[in-house]
Amino acid sequence: MSSELSARRLSWMLPMVGLLVALVWLGSLDRYVSARYHLSLEAALPEPMTKRLFAVSRWLDAHGRDQEPAFRLAWPGAASERPLESRDAQPAVPEPPKWEALPDALTTGAFLPSLAPQKLAPGPQRILFAGDSMMQGVAPLVMRQWSQQHPDWQMRDLSRQSTGLTVKRYFDWPAKIIEEMDAQGLTLVVIFMGPNDPWDMLVDGQRHVFPSSGWAYHYALRVDEILAAAAQRQVRVVWLGLPSMREGRVKDGASLINQVVHARVKAWGADYLATEPLIGVLSEPFKKFKPDEQGQILNLRAEDGVHLTPTGLRLIQQALQSHIDQAVVQP
Repeated sequence: MSSELSARRLSWMLPMVGLLVALVWLGSLDRYVSARYHLSLEAALPEPMTKRLFAVSRWLDAHGRDQEPAFRLAWPGAASERPLESRDAQPAVPEPPKWEALPDALTTGAFLPSLAPQKLAPGPQRILFAGDSMMQGVAPLVMRQWSQQHPDWQMRDLSRQSTGLTVKRYFDWPAKIIEEMDAQGLTLVVIFMGPNDPWDMLVDGQRHVFPSSGWAYHYALRVDEILAAAAQRQVRVVWLGLPSMREGRVKDGASLINQVVHARVKAWGADYLATEPLIGVLSEPFKKFKPDEQGQILNLRAEDGVHLTPTGLRLIQQALQSHIDQAVVQP
C-alpha cells in the first residue's frame, strides 16, 4: 500500500518538477532564440496560457536567479567625486557614420590594428566590463589580477551571454552602459561582444538584412550611442575586436563588426584592441591551435569555434592589462 502511495505521489510530483524547471529556464530559452534567430517564443506560442507562463518566469528571474555575476569587487553607490567640468576638454564630435556600401574584405593575413591607448585620468579607476559570453571569460581574470595590483580600483563585470547590439528587446547595451556611467561615475568601459550580432536588425519596424549597408549603418549608430555618451562624460572606452571564427555567418559577422567598430572607435578617439594577432586572423582559415614564440602548440579555441580556452583567455587578459597599464597616468 505504501509503495502504491509513493508511486502516486511520484506520478504527480515529476510533472510539477518538470513544470517548475521549464518556468525557471523559459526566459533564458526565449532570450537565446531571440538573440540567435530574432524570434519571440512569447509572441509565437498560443495565448492566454503562454502569457501567464512568461509572467511567472519573469517573476522568477526578478527574484534572484542568475542576475549578478558570481565574481564581483566592491562597487560604490555614489557617483564620481570629480565633477564633469573639472575633467579634460571633450573631443570634437566626429561625422556620423556613412555606409553606402559594405567595406571591402581585407586581403589574406591582414587585420585591423590596435589603436594607441588614450590616457586615463590619474587616481583610482572605476571600470565596467560589458559584453557577451566572450567577455564573461575575460573579465573575471582581469578583475582578479587587478584587485591585487590596484586594490583601490573599483570594477564591475556586467557581461551577459546571448546579448549584443543587434537585439535590444532583451537587453539594451547602449542604454545600460549609459545608465552605469551616470550612476557609478565610471572612468573606463571595456567592451567585448559580437558573435550574437550577425542577424537581421529591426529598427522602427524596418528589417535591415545582414549583411547589408543598411545593417552596417544602424550597427554603427548603436556603437556611436555608447561612444558619444562616453565622450560627453569623459569616460574612456576600450573596445576589443573579435578574433577568427570558424562558422561562416559568425565569421562574416565578426569581419564586418570589426570594420564597423574600428572605424567608429577611431572617429571618436577611443581605444581598439585587436585580438586577431593573439588568437587568429579573420582573413585566414580558422585554426584551433597556434604555436607560441617557443614553438609550443597552444590550444586556444573551444570546440564551438567561437569561444576561447583558458589559454586563449589568458592571452587576451594579458594584452588588455598591458594596454590599459600604458594608459594609466602615474601621479
